[in-house]
Amino acid sequence: MVDQLERTIALENHWLIYTLLGWEHLATCMVSYFLVETAQLQYPHRWAYGVLWLVQILLAAATVKLIRGQPTIEESPYKPIINRLWLTFLILCCNVAGLNVIAGLPVFTFLPVLATLSSFAFLVLAGLLSRHFLFAALVMFVSGSFMARFPNIGFPIYGGSWLLVLQSLGIIFLVRRKRFLPTPVSPVHCSHKPHSTVPVIGLYQ
Repeated sequence: MVDQLERTIALENHWLIYTLLGWEHLATCMVSYFLVETAQLQYPHRWAYGVLWLVQILLAAATVKLIRGQPTIEESPYKPIINRLWLTFLILCCNVAGLNVIAGLPVFTFLPVLATLSSFAFLVLAGLLSRHFLFAALVMFVSGSFMARFPNIGFPIYGGSWLLVLQSLGIIFLVRRKRFLPTPVSPVHCSHKPHSTVPVIGLYQ
């Protein structure tokens, strides 16, 4: 099932999806950093953050949909599980933001908790799929500690950590993609009489 999932990842260009998502997420984090530290948007203008991150989620969904397109092969049984995992992650992130508001604290005081949730999600993937995700879990764990220690630059740390993780995964997927692409074969040379008909032989296995 894991091989089937890797084949799906390769043929649906997930390496490009992860690369673009990393930069989109970093851009959203930097805009949030500007709004928090420079513009200092707090109550009653906190709705601007909700709009910003909603746009980011919709943009990410559109990126995945446009690049992946319609599935051309049978999907792995792991795919629905992974989709539900990241949906749960988004719901919990929204819950953390809601608790921040209910507690009456400045916006994104609980930002390091998002790094903890990210680390947990990657640990689940490491146990379910591959040990390679342990690196991603470790990066997010360490970034959460730095975000708690340096809250004024929490967003650049969070966005940079996700960028590092997603770019690394994108490179791994790009390298492994070659295993699942059709391999060109040498044309078959055969002698034949002039004006004879030669069967067409496929160029790809």
